[in-house]
Amino acid sequence: MRSTEATRSTGSSTTATPVIARVLAVGVRPLWMAMEHTFGAYERWRQRQALGRLDDHLLKDIGLSRADVDAETRKPFWKE
Repeated sequence: MRSTEATRSTGSSTTATPVIARVLAVGVRPLWMAMEHTFGAYERWRQRQALGRLDDHLLKDIGLSRADVDAETRKPFWKE
């Protein structure tokens, strides 16, 4: 009788596993994608601000003009 109870509990957990996995995939994926988008937008904003703080000598070293930098820093954070 103990083996039957153990089999039942194991059987129910194996059928519940795909259901739990599906719920997590449906619930977590949109949240994860929103977080990735938010962090990506923040990282673009942060990099543009750092680029704007570089002086002309350093910009010349990397092949950018002040006009290029000004155009880039004026972009909204959500634009790539």
